Amino acid sequence: MTVLLNDKEHEAPEGTSLAAFIASLGLKQQGIAVAIDYEVVPKSQWADTILSDRLELMLIHAVSGG
Repeated sequence: MTVLLNDKEHEAPEGTSLAAFIASLGLKQQGIAVAIDYEVVPKSQWADTILSDRLELMLIHAVSGG
């Protein structure tokens, strides 16, 4: 299936969880947030959130500094 992440297409197997998808990209869960349809998904729900074809995700990186 194809998942859109920040308007870029990524392939993922059917039944992939959000947590597995993030891990497959080589990203660490610390310092990021993910929104589906502009609603942030709590990290506690990533493992239970199953992605679907053409789903649009938005990845947000936390930035520190001043």
